[in-house]
This record gives sequence, structure tokens and C-alpha cells, in this order.
Amino acid sequence: MRLNPRWLGLAATTLLAVSGFLAGKPYHHDAAWVSGVCVWFVALLALGYAWWGLRGVTRPRELLVTAAIWSLPLLVAPPMGALDVYAYACQGQLFDAGINLYEHGPSALPCTWLSEVPPLWRDTPTPYGPLWFAISGGVSWLAHGHLAVAVGLFRLVAVLGLILCVAAAHRLTGSNAVLAASPLVLVHVVSGVHNDILLAAFVLAGFALAARARPALSGLAFGLAAAIKVTALVAAPFAVLLLLSRRRRDPVTFTATAIAVYAALAAVTGHGLGFLRALGATAGLVQWLSIPSGVGMAIGYVLRWSGQPGAFGTAVAVARAVGFVTLAALLLWLWLRTLRTVRHADPNAAPAVDPVLTAAGLALLAMAVLGPVFYAWYALAGITVLAGTRLTGRLRTGVHVAVVALPFLTLPDSLGLATKTKVPGAFLDLALVVALIVRLARTRRRPVALPGLHGRATARSGDGADA
Repeated sequence: MRLNPRWLGLAATTLLAVSGFLAGKPYHHDAAWVSGVCVWFVALLALGYAWWGLRGVTRPRELLVTAAIWSLPLLVAPPMGALDVYAYACQGQLFDAGINLYEHGPSALPCTWLSEVPPLWRDTPTPYGPLWFAISGGVSWLAHGHLAVAVGLFRLVAVLGLILCVAAAHRLTGSNAVLAASPLVLVHVVSGVHNDILLAAFVLAGFALAARARPALSGLAFGLAAAIKVTALVAAPFAVLLLLSRRRRDPVTFTATAIAVYAALAAVTGHGLGFLRALGATAGLVQWLSIPSGVGMAIGYVLRWSGQPGAFGTAVAVARAVGFVTLAALLLWLWLRTLRTVRHADPNAAPAVDPVLTAAGLALLAMAVLGPVFYAWYALAGITVLAGTRLTGRLRTGVHVAVVALPFLTLPDSLGLATKTKVPGAFLDLALVVALIVRLARTRRRPVALPGLHGRATARSGDGADA
């Protein structure tokens, strides 16, 4: 007898909530914590299986109702998978107190809820943008010292961001919203409350407005996205391509508006370009989930075993530098390839939304995995943008596997499994990079085609797209 995916998923998220109560507090690894971790993995397996059974559903209403039902247990459970929401609340208190968040961490006030913030982040400045600080400040002010209220308000912000993502993706391509119920979204948006979903929401809204030749409004959306996290700017050049496909001089208005919006928010909040200094705050974290860091670790381990222990840090730094160069080259290649697609599109047809969104989503994912540090929720923005396209073939399979697999990288209390698998993980990265280089060398004379970057695309691709 086949289980109904909707009710199996509800049972799974209920078990996730139970695991949060048992194992959601860090540094208390007792029998209850062990039980909670076991429940966590069982629940993730069940949730992944239930969601996989929904992939063929094409009715957005049914998918959204399912996502809402599955979310209910998580809304009353403590945050799981990461405890960043506590840091958000503390950052809001610092903002309300007039403290520069680009120079000080939560311990500077100190924050009312400092004990809930992982020690790693208590003295760490934050690289977020001015709009996020304003939102955090508003939430902390409304919470009035009640942490549960603050968490609830941040969850409301995250859910609103998710709703905007679904609406914008549907407006762009008729997306059916299946990814809204995915394990990645449920764990790291509904439960973990990561602000990456708000970045993705503004980016998708910006693309939807660009597709309708609204350069000023599109620039407004991208300015707001950058004011959440500056990494949103990686997608902005692709929005310019969408505007160029309308055969107008709209990119100038788009760029000017985006800059003006960010500048206005920076002036109002007193937080402008200080994020440039804070961006390096996490550089001291070395884990293999970042491919360049993992390759550097593997080389560093070999050097350490050969009697050069001091070379480990140098190997990681060099590998990260190569990663940045590779990222820059990849972003340029994606943009130029998409430009060629846009130029060959029929000027009388609808704008080439699908190839542009595909390239933008891949660019955001590349930014995540080729950066110096990677966490599962860093993939949210890229995957959400890709969900607005016609996901087909290997790209569809890869995205769907990722949204099921990524939540397994952390435990309910935010402990990352990468910290316990450093050596094998590092050599796995090295093996993957070597295999990729060999494959590229063998196929260097063949034309390379990315999913969604071929042929002529239309503004709406019909049913079956994911969001």
C-alpha cells in the first residue's frame, strides 16, 4: 500500500519538530540529544521520500497547501539546522542601540539573548546589508525582550519572502511551486529562518519586472536585494541582459535606481560599505563544503604529512585565490554566453526569460560553492532562481537531489557534519576537481551547452516548472 505523500510529509515534519525539542540546544549531548539526532535523520529521510513523490504534481494550489501543512509543526518548534536567527535578533538589538554592526558582534552590547548565540558568532561583525539591519532592528524592537516573539517575527519575514518567491516565479514562467515544499526550504527557511530567501525573493521580483520592461522597479528590487546581502549583485548583470532583450536603453535606469536605493538605505541606517571589512569575518572558518577550501585542505594535509605543517594555511589561501579567479571566469563566461543567446532571440518575441534565469541561478550557485565558506542555506538563492525556470534533464535532477540532500549536512543544534569529516571531505573535493578537469580536457573541442541556454525562450514556459 502506497503512503500518501502529503500525510507522510506531515508526519516527517512532526518528527523534525520533536527532534528540535530533543536535540536543538548545542553543547548538551546527552541521551535525549542522541535520540533527537536519530529522529532527525529518520525524519529527513521520510520528508525527502514524501517530497520526491510530489515532483509530478503540477497544480500550484495543491503544492502550496501541502507546503503549508508540512510547515505547521516547524512553526511551533525551536529553530533547527542553524541558530542564526538568534544572532539576527541580537544584531537587531545592536542596531537599535546605534552600534555599528560592521565593527562589533552581539557581545558588544551585550545582547539580551547572547547565551543563545553560538560562541563563534558572539564577537563576529556581520556582512549583511542595511535593509536587513533595519528589519532586524524592527523585529527586536517589537519583540521587547521576548526571544520567542523575535523568532516568530523573523519566521513571518521568511515566509513572506518565500511567498514572494513563488509569486514572482509563477509570474515569470508559470512555475508550479514544488520546491516550496522541499526539505531545503522547510529546514532552512521555515525552521532555520535564513535571510537568503528574502534575497532570492527580491532577485526574482527584479527579474519579473525586468521581463516586463520596468527598469526602475527592477532596479528597486535589486537594490533591496543587495541591501539584504551584497551577493545579490551577482545576478544583476543578467537582469541587464533581460532588459537589453527589450531593445531599449533601460539598463541605465536600472543601474541608477539600484545604486540610489542602496545609497538611500545606507544613509538612513548609517551602514553603507562597511560590509567590505566584515566580509572577511568568516575567512578563518576552513571546511571542505567550499570546494576551493576543500582542495586547499587536501593539499595542506599532504604537505603536513610530508613534514611541512606550516604549509597548510598557505595551501588553503592559494586554493581560495584560485577559486575566486575561477569564479570570475565562470561568471564572465555565463554572462557572455547568455548575451549571445539574447542577441539571437527574435526581437518581436517575448523576452528570453528562461536562459537568463538559468544563467543567473547557476551564477549564484557558483558564488556559493566557490566562495571560501559554504553552508547549505547558501544554495537557497541560486536554487530558488533556478526554480523559476523550466527545470529539465540533468539540471532538474541535480537541483532536486540537492534540495533533499543539503539538510543532512547539519544537525538540529546547528552542528555541521563537515567539521567531523574534514579529511575524507577534503580529498573528495580534490577528486571531484581532478575528475572535472579530466572531463573538460577530453571534451574541450566539443561545444558546451548549459540547460536553459539554448534555443529561443519565451516569457512563460507553461506548467511543469518548479519553484
